Amino acid sequence: MTAAAPARRFSAPPWFGGVVGVVLIVAVWWIASATLFQASRAIPSPPAVVARFLDGDQWVATLNNAAGTVSSAGLGYLWGNLAAIALAVLVLLVPPLEELVNQVAVVTYCIPLVAIGPVIVIVSGRDAPSGASIVLAAMSCFFTTVVGALLGLRAAPRTSVDLIRAYGGSTWTVLRKVQLISALPSLFAALRIAAPAAFLGAILAEYLGSGGDSTLGQALIAAQTQADAPQLWYLALVSGLISGLAFVIVGLVARLVTPWTTGADTPAGAR
Repeated sequence: MTAAAPARRFSAPPWFGGVVGVVLIVAVWWIASATLFQASRAIPSPPAVVARFLDGDQWVATLNNAAGTVSSAGLGYLWGNLAAIALAVLVLLVPPLEELVNQVAVVTYCIPLVAIGPVIVIVSGRDAPSGASIVLAAMSCFFTTVVGALLGLRAAPRTSVDLIRAYGGSTWTVLRKVQLISALPSLFAALRIAAPAAFLGAILAEYLGSGGDSTLGQALIAAQTQADAPQLWYLALVSGLISGLAFVIVGLVARLVTPWTTGADTPAGAR
């Protein structure tokens, strides 16, 4: 007798779960706007928000505002991560500084940005209208990158470190040839998380008065003052899309720089 063929199991593509999740969220959103919040109109219907995305003039204003916010977030992301990586490397070269660096990282993480933001806005003044946005963006990503860099640098294979030392290599040589390369996966994982955090820090500073008039933070304030719920939701979705795009871009860079972490099979011809 011929054995019965095993039943085929449904294998969903990787994007299937994400699509189902988005559909469910939009459905709940639509139902809530049409029932619970119909009188107050605090939650606009999805078509009312989508209409903002189809408005050409709205897009021109949004891109103009987003340019200033992204610029400030990018500078803060750059300086915050450079400072974090430099301090992590300094800890390896001068181990007694580890406690001090850890304390600095914890302080930047624990200080409420909402509380310190107005102080930084006043200190920056009119001479540097985007200064507070850059500082809060840098503070938002500093702790994450310090932790990721330290974990990565300490994850270097002990055998490789001992091998270089056996051939007379210095601490700097070990750092360049082993530890920095071993740290890349953990470092890029931290950088992916830090990208949306820096953008959030920049918007928060703008919401507190930094960045000038043409920013997403100021656009949010204007929409809130006018009680324009569709505009608020539209700007919130735009901000979420920008944060998600930053996360994806850093992830793509990580795949290019560290291809050995993707789990892809090695081609037969390359062995």
